[in-house]
Amino acid sequence: MKNFIKHDDKRRTLYDYAQGNFKSAKVVVAKEAIPVGDHYHKKKDEIFFLLQGNFIELIVGEDVRRNVPAPFVVVVNRGIYHKFILEPGSILCGVATEEFDINDEIK
Repeated sequence: MKNFIKHDDKRRTLYDYAQGNFKSAKVVVAKEAIPVGDHYHKKKDEIFFLLQGNFIELIVGEDVRRNVPAPFVVVVNRGIYHKFILEPGSILCGVATEEFDINDEIK
């Protein structure tokens, strides 16, 4: 798991992550304690940025964590199972090396 570079001044706090070659991005705003993922991909790598809130549970391969607060970065390489349960009100941004393909979500 990688870290953000934090830039902080009197106007704002900026979290920067400048690694990777991405083709798509998505944002999840959790309205309830919902699972995200619960699969793996054969064709793409993903990086997730928890911007606000908390992972109630975070599973990436064999790594299982609970109650992980924002800000937090999760790197998920292709072939690695991942599942996140977000606390209501959490904001999760994800970027991927390939566009969405329902046939590449392997349960």
